[in-house]
Order: sequence, then C-alpha cells, then structure tokens
Amino acid sequence: MLVRSPATRSVRPGSGRLRGGSVRTRDWPDALVLLGLLVPASFVPLAAAGGGGTLVVPYQHFYIVSAVSMVAAIIAGTLALATIQIGLYRVLFLCLGFMSLCAIFAVHGLTTPGILVPNLFQEYSGSAVAVSAYLSLAVPALFFATSYLPGLARLERSLPFWPAGWLVLLVVIGLAAYAGVAIYRTWLIAQLPLTQPAYSTGMAILSIGLFFFAAMRQARIYRRARLASQAFLLAAFVLLADAAAAMVVFQTWTVGWWYYHLLMLAAVALALYALIVERSRARSFRSVVETALELEVSIDVEELDFEVIAALVAAVEVKDRETQGHNRRVAQLCVEIGRQMRMTATELRVLARSGLLHDVGKLGIPDAILEKHGPLDESEAALMKTHPEIGVTILKRGGHFKRELLGVLYHHERMDGSGYPHGLVADSIPIEARIVAVADTYDVLTTDRPYRQACGAKEARRVVQEEAGSHLDVQVVAALMQALDRQSIFPGSSRKNPNSSLKPTGKVRRLA
Repeated sequence: MLVRSPATRSVRPGSGRLRGGSVRTRDWPDALVLLGLLVPASFVPLAAAGGGGTLVVPYQHFYIVSAVSMVAAIIAGTLALATIQIGLYRVLFLCLGFMSLCAIFAVHGLTTPGILVPNLFQEYSGSAVAVSAYLSLAVPALFFATSYLPGLARLERSLPFWPAGWLVLLVVIGLAAYAGVAIYRTWLIAQLPLTQPAYSTGMAILSIGLFFFAAMRQARIYRRARLASQAFLLAAFVLLADAAAAMVVFQTWTVGWWYYHLLMLAAVALALYALIVERSRARSFRSVVETALELEVSIDVEELDFEVIAALVAAVEVKDRETQGHNRRVAQLCVEIGRQMRMTATELRVLARSGLLHDVGKLGIPDAILEKHGPLDESEAALMKTHPEIGVTILKRGGHFKRELLGVLYHHERMDGSGYPHGLVADSIPIEARIVAVADTYDVLTTDRPYRQACGAKEARRVVQEEAGSHLDVQVVAALMQALDRQSIFPGSSRKNPNSSLKPTGKVRRLA
C-alpha cells in the first residue's frame, strides 16, 4: 500500500516557485529600481522653477512625517523579532537603521512650528526641524551601510551576540535623549552647525553615499536570486538616497522640499512591502528576513551550530571510509539545487542539514555490507534498506530536527513508487527528500565506490537526466543542471573514469 506523507511540499509545473517558498520577480521590480535611479532627473525642472512654489502647512507636514515614522516603526519591530530569532548583527544593524529613522524623523515632525515645541522655544524650532531632517537620514544610512559591510558575516560568527542588547539600549537612550533635548531644550539644537550649508551638504552627500553602498550590496543579492522582496528593499535604499539629495537641493516649504517627504514615505512603504511579500508565504519573521537579505547558508556553519551534526557526520565517515566527504558534497548540492528553486534561507538550511545527515542510518549497518566489493545479496540488500529508518530513530533522540527527518527517511523513494522504505509516489515524496535523492545520485555517480569506479561529469549528467520522471523529480533534476551550468560545484572523484558507460539502473547506486 502506498503511504502519503502528511508534510509534503510540491513544485507545481510552471508555477515558478516552491509551495511555501518565495516568488520570482517579474519585470516590474526591475522597472521600480530603474525608476528610483531616474528620480533625481525630476529635480531639474523643480530646481529651475525655484522649488515649484511654497506650501506652508505645518499640520499636514506633521501628518506625513508621522506616517513615515509609523511605517518605519513597524519595520523596526519586525526586524527586532527576526533579530531575536536569528541572532545576527547584520539584521540588528538593519533594525537599528529603521528604529533611528522612525525616532529622529518623528522628532522632525514634532518640532514643526506649532506642534509640540513650547512657545518659549518657538524661534528655535526651525533649526530643530532642519537638524532632525538631516540626522533622520544620516544615522539610518550609517546603520544600513554597516549591515552590508564586507566581512561582517565572517566576523559575527566569532563574536558573541550578548553585547547586542547593550548596543540596542545605548541607541534607545541616545534617541530618547535627542528627542527630549530637541523638544524641551530646542535652543541647544539650534547651536549645532548642522544647518549651515557646508555641514548640511556634507551630511547629505555622506547619506547618499551610504545609501548607495547599501543599495549596491543589496543589488548583488537581488542579481543572484531575483526575488521581489529583494528588489523592493533595493528600491527603498535608492529612494532614501534620492530623498537625501532632494532635502539639500530644495528650500524649506517648497514643493521640492515636500517631494523628499514623499520619497521617504515611498521608501519605507516599499521596505514594508518587501517584508509583507515574504510574510504572506513564510512561517516566521526569521524566514522573511533571511529571504529578503539572502543570508548566507554555509555547510560549515550548520555543522558548527549543531555540534551533533558534525559528530554524526564524522562517525558515518569513520565507519564508511569509502564515502568520506560524500555527506558534505550532497549537502552543498542540495543547497545549490534549492537556490535554483528559489527556496528561502530557512528552507536551504533544512536542505543543508538533510544532506549532511541523510546517511546517518549507516551507523547501524554492518561494516561487511558497507565495504563489500560487489553486489549485495537479497538479505544484505534488505538490511541496507533499513538505514533511512535507523537514521530517523537516531535523529529523533536528539530532538533538534523536524523537516530534516523527511529528507533522511524518504531520500531513497522514487517517483514511480519503486523506492523504499514506503514506496511513496511522485508528489507524496517530500520535496526535501526529492532534492536529497537527486544530489545523492549525482555525487554517487561522480565518486569511486568499492563496487565500481566513478564516471565523468558528462556521463553522470546523462544518467541523472535519464532517471528524471521515473526515479527522480523532473524539476529538481532541471535545477541541478542549472546549478552545474552556473558554477563548477564539485570536480568529482580524483579517480574518474571518463570512459565509463554506466547505465541508469539500480546497480548505479547499489542501494547506497
């Protein structure tokens, strides 16, 4: 009887995405980014017209600034939850960027003449408005750029995360102190030289440079995966750079000055939408942020994060010496396949662990069977077929794994139902298992085993493609081919036999 897995994800032909995964972009996100880059061209006619006239409406100014601040606050809150779940400084700095934008721009609105500043200090409120405007972009730009610094990903692996709490506390105290001084000691803010042209222009140029640095780094992420959420975040950084330029070009209360407020509103709205796009399909804030930023998925990191994984992989390789490195190669192939299928970073992490652990059940298989040079007899084959279930039994004791168990248990199932241990068919096989099956098959073909020599990469590709549809998932095989075409992932065995003419039969894997 065929058994259907209750926790199955499938890939719909032509859908362009994994169920529960991330949507590929169409052409319009590219157009959105291009539009953001072209916005400064609209400054020319406005500047020629002296800013487009004057519009002095303090309360309307307060309303639009409040809208920007509230949206930024929602984004900061979302990123704060993700920071707690992920524990990465990159996400923390992004959170602090939106937090500071929210707080300082709110001060910009509250110090608008006639809103909150005491009458005693009304003559200084204009300076407070201007200083807060420049700081509301310069401070977030600094945090955003820090989040994208090259090498930060490597550095944060060696740094403890507990100082992050103190950093957040210091930033919150600093923002609160600035707000208190700006509103109730406004004359102190007026003493700052930031409203002078030299300082304000320099700060605007610095902000523009930092925003474009963050935009370029985000563009690299977008070019790799081309997900809509990544494009929206990229466009948000570009629009914030445009806003910084408009702020310094146009005089207060002119139409051009209002223009920069609208650019900031559009920027934070796009950033929020970037998170909403993924939140509608993801199960956690962690997955949302990991997808938007395409946080790195590393096999080394997965082993370090879960010491039990490193220990189990080492134990398997000691027991089955002929397959040393196999688990890591399968894990890397799984991640590359998942990337081609536009899976989220959380899903890629599951694939990495599934690949690392897929053969852990071989710890329960006798050495004589694992090291046998030749075909297995019926009783030996039956015993070898128990290794997926043995693997799940071992991993369940650790209590750390959930969807990884699906990849371990079902990676020898076949699309036509001829696999084991339960004879699942087609989409009833969990997507994790279908991906591990393809990665496992390719690596087995391209590395030497006790019972046969490796075949060349070209021959291995042919065999895998011939098994697509009958044994292996067609779309997963297509994703593997795309990954192999885009980069040379593994050179294969050092003992390749390019003249090999292996056929796509069960003997190719010998139940491995």
